[in-house]
Amino acid sequence: IKEFTVAAFNPSGESVVLGNFNRFLVYAWHPKNREWTEVVQREVPNLYTVTALSWRADGSRLVVGSLCGGVDMFDVCIRRSRYRGTHEFTYVSLSQVIVKSLATGARIVLKSNVGFEIKKINIFQERFLVATTPESLLLGDLQTCRLSEIPWTSTGNEKFYFDNPSVCMIFKSGELSLVEYSNNEVLACARTEHMSPHLISVRISGVEEGDFVPSSGGELKVIAYLLDLMTVRISDLVSSVTLAQVQHDTRIDWLELNANGAN
Repeated sequence: IKEFTVAAFNPSGESVVLGNFNRFLVYAWHPKNREWTEVVQREVPNLYTVTALSWRADGSRLVVGSLCGGVDMFDVCIRRSRYRGTHEFTYVSLSQVIVKSLATGARIVLKSNVGFEIKKINIFQERFLVATTPESLLLGDLQTCRLSEIPWTSTGNEKFYFDNPSVCMIFKSGELSLVEYSNNEVLACARTEHMSPHLISVRISGVEEGDFVPSSGGELKVIAYLLDLMTVRISDLVSSVTLAQVQHDTRIDWLELNANGAN
């Protein structure tokens, strides 16, 4: 290999391409090993000396210019895979994946904001995305393109529910965690042994078109859940204040707050 003539980092800064004579090489940064590793080496006969390099904004394509005036575009992803025949995952770097719907062609860029390697990706109901890294959890709504990343150590025993389009409900070891899409912090946590999504109701104003908006102009974020089979607690998720605690003399099988979260 002759000396390198030009170099360019991808938009995330986690991959770098080096131009050479009749070839280019791509290296990726591994945070765990703290080293650069070669992932792609492409030889192009008659390309001659590479003089210019430019990445596509999402990091999935590379444009190469040569000394003789040639311009070529290459696919330089780390790997590509398909999910149940419905979606395609393009790994641009260890911490960035382009998720594409094979049915509609819609794309969303899934990226760990702290640079962790994305280990596993699942898609639920053809809409909601869950991805794990060694130290965080990424959640997304493919329809609205809202993404969240929260600190999380996955045990593999979590249960995810997506009945509410505003938040993801995560059940783990008797604890309920709520994550609002586009928010990188856990919205609220609650202890409850009654994990059925039919026994938990969350209302958040202004997320979906037609939602109730308080006359005061403030945020409406309210949750109702069971303390036991006959007791309902209603809490304000913004102030963490218990708004009401209602006891019934019969077992509760289903509950839901109305649009303004008052009933």
